[in-house]
Parts: sequence; structure tokens; C-alpha cells
Amino acid sequence: MKLRTAAFIACVLFLAAAACSGDGTEQQDPSGSEGGGDVEPDSGARAIREEPETPEHHGSGQYAAVAAGSRHTCALRTDGTAVCWGANNSDQINAPAGRFTALSAGRRHTCGLRVDSTIECWGLDFLELLQAPSGQYVDVTVGDSHSCAVRIDGDIQCWGSSKTDAAIAPGGHYFDVAAGFGHSCVLRSGGGARCWGDNHWGQTDAPPGEFVSISAGGDQSCGLRADSTVECWGRSFTDAGRAPAGPFTMIDAGGRHACGLLTDGTLDCWGANHWGQTDPPEGRYSSVSSGWDHSCAVHLDGDIDCWGRRFASRLDAPDGSFTAVATGEEHNCGIRIDGTAECWGANDRSQSDAPAGQFKEIAAGAGFSCGLRVDEAVQCWGADRPVAQDQILAVMGRTEEATGANLGSFKTVSTGSRHSCGIRADDTVRCWGLGHGGLLNAPSGRFSSVSAARNHSCGVRTNGTVECWGLDYAGLLNAPGGHFTAVSASPSHSCAIRTNGTIECWGTVKLPPDGVTIVDHGSLPAVVDNM
Repeated sequence: MKLRTAAFIACVLFLAAAACSGDGTEQQDPSGSEGGGDVEPDSGARAIREEPETPEHHGSGQYAAVAAGSRHTCALRTDGTAVCWGANNSDQINAPAGRFTALSAGRRHTCGLRVDSTIECWGLDFLELLQAPSGQYVDVTVGDSHSCAVRIDGDIQCWGSSKTDAAIAPGGHYFDVAAGFGHSCVLRSGGGARCWGDNHWGQTDAPPGEFVSISAGGDQSCGLRADSTVECWGRSFTDAGRAPAGPFTMIDAGGRHACGLLTDGTLDCWGANHWGQTDPPEGRYSSVSSGWDHSCAVHLDGDIDCWGRRFASRLDAPDGSFTAVATGEEHNCGIRIDGTAECWGANDRSQSDAPAGQFKEIAAGAGFSCGLRVDEAVQCWGADRPVAQDQILAVMGRTEEATGANLGSFKTVSTGSRHSCGIRADDTVRCWGLGHGGLLNAPSGRFSSVSAARNHSCGVRTNGTVECWGLDYAGLLNAPGGHFTAVSASPSHSCAIRTNGTIECWGTVKLPPDGVTIVDHGSLPAVVDNM
């Protein structure tokens, strides 16, 4: 998915947003669809743009553009440097130093166009996603398993996985390119659109006519016409999937939704709304970028507003003192010192709507939460919550259901995705199950608590310090120093309660920098997705 503006054709700043990663190779003619009929590539046309300059800026804020990916976001500061935040399981938010004029954020990697017109990518180093070709370019876009760019002479160059037809760049000269989930689109000098790659939903069946910009999303494509109207083709995720009337100055197609900037500077979005991604904030903006389940826009004052899925919220613990904490797939829950429960993070399945009353134990799963009340009754909330007694006991970590045979006696046990860890009567830790990446190599010494996640586990020693073991990536094992009373590990991060009752988290999620506002729409209803 790529961010595109009509104004960018005349200006120097372009910013792309994709839902995944990038890929591509040879300059061959792919099978695909071109609006306006079959026309030979325009070998004489060229799309040389102006030399990169400092991005245009309209206010006192520090950002000029933003690129929303799948679970991370990157922004271009007014000085040309890049900053990223969100999930970091593949180093996709570790932006390199130096100045850029454009960014494109995908699922687990990001690419930027430097001021000297070269391309640099960072993040997931797989299938040659980071091996951007040499040379000078005027445009870059990141798709699911491929990336493409426009050379200064108008040729298209793609790189990444060779397993998708979307990576086979067409011959000829073009002035715009957009990489989607499994397809790509280009615009020739006359404004005709041509798309190729995956066409299960008609996303490469470009309509005839002229466009001034184009954007490729998850299973859909959208083009901005010269009369400021938008036309989309491919998969529509809701009855409201058609683009509104406009008029628009720019558009960007995300994973299951799209957003556009109206001529008065306000925003309008359409498509799937599982996470509030089509409920943009009010105000006037200079650009917008749509990721897989969230979007971000640059306000006229240079600050950034983001809405939709709140990937940064998992580390954004509430103030106050807690006695217990549990981390779920994309939400957290804790027990305050008065015994009440509070949850934060994702709430698409009501997993963060903790009921009233007092609890003495709490657990967070994938889309649900469970708590053990002071009267020993178990209550669960959220979608797909366990209802059978044995399931509830397993979720709550009750030893009689989870320790297994011939393992000895345990004080407590915690179950991850494919392994479990327990504390024995002598306070030592033993782990069993799938042992990849050192998951079963529990450290020696005495522990008071243990928590197992998908690829790592953490425990609190009897002296109050925290130690983690397992796969050493994305900071999962980098437990902070100091003394703690409890710890909870999740697939992407861990949280622990200090002796003063405050919560500290670490792992793969980085909070947004100053000047970025996460718009909170509150509880969102669960929506069935028939993908």
C-alpha cells in the first residue's frame, strides 16, 4: 500500500505506505491489465522529477510526512531525518541516520529515498527485501513481498521475492508505481493505469481513463483522476467500500481500507472498520498514509495524528500501583492494590473491558482475559473466551491441569505457545516442551514467579531481579535492572511490576515520539472478517 498525492507530481515530496514487505527483479513484461486497452510501453516518455529538496512544511511541528506500515509507522522530520515507532520484531523501526525525501513502510521493513536519490531499506532481511538496487530514483513503494521504484529515466525496478509476479517490472517508462499486497500498478505519462500480479479480486483490472496518481493496497487499488474523484477496483471489504465523492487531492489504499485528503484539508476514509481505521480525526492535514489496520496524517502544524489499531498501546501502561500484571496477544491486564482489574491495549473483542469487582489472579490471552475473584470464582471476558473448566484452569495456570505427568511437584506453572515452565518446591525453574532457541534452558537459581510466552520466558528471582531466556531478538531478553514483584511475558514484549507498584515494559514495541497523537475511539465492536 502506498501513499500518493496529486500534488506530489508537481512537488518534491512523496511518501508511500504499504501493508507488508517488498520484492521484485527483472524488467520483463508481466501479464496484467492496463486501463484504456493494450498499449505498447511508451519508450519515448520519461518521468524525470525535480531534484529532491527539503520537504514542504506548513507549521511549527516537527514532521513533514508519515508512512503507516502493518504494525509500525515511520515519519519524515522537517530536517529530512526519519523516525519510526511501533513493533520492532524485525528491526523495522531502526531507521538509519541521514536525510530522506520519501519513505515507504511495509509489514516488516521500510525503504527510504535519500536526498541523493538513492534508496536504503531496513528491517526484515529476508528474500532480498533490503537489497535495493543501485542508481538514482524519484519514487519508491513497498508491497507485501516485493518493492518497486521509478528510476530518473522512468524505468521501473523491483526487488525482493522472485515468487510473485508482482515483482516482475514492466518495460518502458512510467511516472508512478504502487506496490500492493501481491500486485503492482504503474501510471504511464498519459495517465493510463496498468496493473499486474495477483488478481483474485480484480485488483489488477485497472479501469480505462486517465489518473494523476495511483495506490495499491491489500487486495484493492485506487486511482485519483484529474477531476479530483477517486475510483477503486478489486476487493471491497464492506458495503461502504466505494470511495466517497470527494473532491480529493491525494489518496492512499491500506490493507482493508483507504483514506484520502479532501481539497479543504480534511480527511475521509472508507472500507473495513474493525479497529476504527476509517474514523479519521477532525482538522486540516497536509498528507495521509494508510497502513494495514491503521492510518496516520500530518497536521498542518506539522504534528501527526494516528488512528485505528493501537500497536503502541501495549507498552503504554496506566498510572498507579498494581499487584499483578498479565500480557495477552495485543492487550494487558493488571490488578490494582485495591483488587480491581484494569486492562489496556487492543479492545476489538472487548478483551480490555474488565468487569467490576475484586480479583486475586488475572490472565490475558489472544482476544480474551480471565480473572480469579476473591471468592475463587473465575470470570472471563472478551471474544473466544474459554468456557470449559479445564480450559479455564489451563489459562489461569493452575498446576493440576498444566504440569503433565512425571515432571514432579510444582508451586506454579506458566504455559507458552509450545512450551511450559514451572517453579519447583525448591524454587528452581524447569521448562519442557518444544525447545528451539533455548526455550527450555531455564537459568539456575531460585525464582518466585515465572511467565512463558511464544519464544521466550521471564522469571522473577527471589532477590527481586528479572531474568529472561529463549530466542534473543528484538529486545525480548533485555529485562531492566532493579527489583520487581511480578513479571508477565507475551509474544512481542514483557511487563513487570517494580517494588513501588509501577509497571515497566520492554520488547518489540516502541512508543511514538513527541508530536504524535494516537486517536482513541474507545471500545470498538467486534466485526467478523470473512477474509
